[in-house]
Amino acid sequence: MAHRLLITAGLLLGSLTVTPAFAQTGWSDYTSNISEVDACNQAQYLMPEKAVVQQFVLRRKRTSDGTAFRCKVRWDDSAKAQPTYEPILLPSKIRQPILAGGWL
Repeated sequence: MAHRLLITAGLLLGSLTVTPAFAQTGWSDYTSNISEVDACNQAQYLMPEKAVVQQFVLRRKRTSDGTAFRCKVRWDDSAKAQPTYEPILLPSKIRQPILAGGWL
């Protein structure tokens, strides 16, 4: 009885790995010394061809060589995956000019 259960489980797992259209969810990450945007762009290049971005996680680390930016992109390549249409949230606040802020 136990052997039959193991054989069935093995065949099921084997068929899932052989199926070419098996949807996956994963992460790709990249560290750049240039900018946050470069890190996130490079991380997106590492995604599979038809994957859809689900989330960005951005970290900044100061080292003796300068600043390193690490961007992790969570992606999903299933047919039902919907893009979030959310912007990449940068870690530092963007300064706004005084005139555009309504102070004058």
